[in-house]
Amino acid sequence: MLLFAPLRAQENKLKVADSLFTIGRYSDAKNIYENHFRNHQKYNPNILLKLAFLSERANDYTQSLFYLSNLAQLEPSIPLLKKMSSLAEVYSLRGYEFNDYSYFVIFYRRYGEFIPILLLTLGVYVFVVMLIKIRNGEHIYKRHKWAMIIYLIALLGLLNLPDNYSTGIISNGSTYLRSYPSSAAHVVERIGKGHKLTIIGARDNWNMVFWEGELVYVRKNDLKII
Repeated sequence: MLLFAPLRAQENKLKVADSLFTIGRYSDAKNIYENHFRNHQKYNPNILLKLAFLSERANDYTQSLFYLSNLAQLEPSIPLLKKMSSLAEVYSLRGYEFNDYSYFVIFYRRYGEFIPILLLTLGVYVFVVMLIKIRNGEHIYKRHKWAMIIYLIALLGLLNLPDNYSTGIISNGSTYLRSYPSSAAHVVERIGKGHKLTIIGARDNWNMVFWEGELVYVRKNDLKII
């Protein structure tokens, strides 16, 4: 019974927060929701949506986009991505554009776990067919062998993609993007908070990111990782 006590206590707190939210005591509800968000690795979509609403209501668009971006990781949808895009457009923020890539993100988030399995199954099938042909002494064109090698390399890259890439939102009102990871490096551009960047690597206290098609570096404490 003692093992379930913390869980029950947390559920009771969320019920209190929901009641406060319903009667319009948004500030008190927001404090409870934020505490739950900070202390739980498994995010609740309903709480993320409410936190996004409360942050937008408080004119904290950066935090609102942060919560919506986390929600998009869990339950991507066209209305959600359009909402993020329209909110970002109001404040001239980059990284939230709704385009063909957005549709791919939705598809990949929903069915991504099945795509590598399907591709791997297809690759194994083709590989087995090639082995049978070799065993039977049949000729295999060199271009088919190269195609198989390239296919397997691409599949390996796809499997490692989620581990190598992430996204982050600029949290500092005046953030410097630099040409290499050093405070003495050339400043490529100074940007404000709210922009979303793709993180492709890290070095010491710096994150390597893409910005306007260019590889630059930004301090880790200037980014809120999604």
